Amino acid sequence: MSAENVTTVIRRAVAEQEFRAALFQNASAALSGYELTDEERAALSGLTAENFDALAGELEARMSKSTVLDAGQENWNLFELM
Repeated sequence: MSAENVTTVIRRAVAEQEFRAALFQNASAALSGYELTDEERAALSGLTAENFDALAGELEARMSKSTVLDAGQENWNLFELM
């Protein structure tokens, strides 16, 4: 899984309320400009506001941890976070 691209989408959804709303309303259109695998698109398309909040919180915690340890060493899987 391309963690960098998924992380970019999630960060944008956290930062931009309009993008987040678009992601929940029409994920296909919201994700059209991103290079994502079919698996990544399906996972992101299946997000709800509730599980998005949990995913964003977990991602933030992992990103903070990896920054302390070594940003390039930590691997994560979107499906493990959902």
